Amino acid sequence: MRIAHLILAHKNPPQLERLIRALRHPSSDMYIHVDMKSDITPFRYLTENNDVFLVQRRTSIYWAGYGTIQATINGFREIVPKGYDYINVISAQDFPLTSAASVYNYIRDRRGKEFITCESIEDEWTEAAHRVRLYHFINWRIPGKYRLADLANKILPARKYPLDHKIVGRANWFTLTNAAAGYLLEFLDSHPKVTRYYKYCWGADEFIFATTLYNSSFRDQIVNNLVYVDWSAPESKGHPKILRSEDFDALTRSGKLFARKFDANVDATIIDRLEQWNGTH
Repeated sequence: MRIAHLILAHKNPPQLERLIRALRHPSSDMYIHVDMKSDITPFRYLTENNDVFLVQRRTSIYWAGYGTIQATINGFREIVPKGYDYINVISAQDFPLTSAASVYNYIRDRRGKEFITCESIEDEWTEAAHRVRLYHFINWRIPGKYRLADLANKILPARKYPLDHKIVGRANWFTLTNAAAGYLLEFLDSHPKVTRYYKYCWGADEFIFATTLYNSSFRDQIVNNLVYVDWSAPESKGHPKILRSEDFDALTRSGKLFARKFDANVDATIIDRLEQWNGTH
């Protein structure tokens, strides 16, 4: 079994280097998408190892915008034809909570499962419904876009999803079989109305892949994703908590393979401790 780790990055190459080192395994490769807004030059040294590749087609990523989806799709287009068994999509601010061998063995022992959280906006995740049911102009780079969205939602008819699909989601970090990733590419290429719909949602990356797979033959293989996230910080405002040393016990008891969000400029000690815990220090 072979795993491709697709890592979305925009800053701090040394922290990304530590993530790559922690993920390194004889049957794994790393594909790095560097945000188009970031200078790629400081990241190039990472490809000195023959298991690290830079995604060639880059896109700009803005918080809650379509760029995260496009970056993932761009990575899929390069990775899927190479025939890996799994593609693990994470960010450069994630970090494993166990060794690379344990990550590999966990996925291998559950081969065929699609690790992507799918909570319904009808009952489990109702607070997110407005994000797909109302117009959001998050992808517009113009002043006054929020006022325009308010106006649009007052005067335009209610938004209607172009297909008879149950809308689900939660996290835009997931671990999918190559077959599922290939299906996503084919589906989105053949349903441009779906793409257009999501470009007027807020944080569409947390819905588009989950909803597409949930409403397909892959549904019976779906289980929750493998990433621990703490949303408890009152100041988060849509952002996960930056994990620190005091979170170490919660992380190592979580039962997840990965966690986010880490920032070495805020607390590097937690990464030090996880490297020691994983045996990569």
